[in-house]
Amino acid sequence: MSISDDLNPDITIGLQLPLGTHADGVFKQTQTLLEQTKSNIKNLLLTVKGERLGNPNFGSNLLNVVFEQIGEDAEDQIDAAIRDSISEFLPHVIVKSIEFSNSENTITPRVIFAINTDTASDAELELPELGDGDSAFSRTLGG
Repeated sequence: MSISDDLNPDITIGLQLPLGTHADGVFKQTQTLLEQTKSNIKNLLLTVKGERLGNPNFGSNLLNVVFEQIGEDAEDQIDAAIRDSISEFLPHVIVKSIEFSNSENTITPRVIFAINTDTASDAELELPELGDGDSAFSRTLGG
C-alpha cells in the first residue's frame, strides 16, 4: 500500500470499525491510509490487554482508567497509555499531540496523529468519554 493508492477510488484499504454494512450490502471500507489508521488506533485503544485471543498483549491499559478515581494525574496516565500502545503496535503512527476535554467527572481524549509516509497530513480521533457511569466506556463495561 502506498499514498498513491489513496488516489484510486477502486482500491480499498481495509474495513471500518465498528463493523457495519454499507449501502451496497458489504462492510464499510476505508479508502485512505489515514482512515484505516484511525480505525486501527480506535480498535487498539478500546481493546483491553488480555482480551484478544491468541494475542493477549494486544491492546491498551486505557480502559483501566474507568475504574480509577479521576485525579490530578489522570491526563498523564491516559496520555501514557495511548502513547505506549500506539508505539508498540502501530509504529508507523506519529502521535503529534493528545488533547483533553474535561467536564464534571469525565475526560475525553483526542489524539492528533500522522502516519510516517505522510507526516504533513494530520488526522484526529476523539475517543469516547472516560469517567463516571454516564460515560460511553462505563456503559460499555457495565458501569
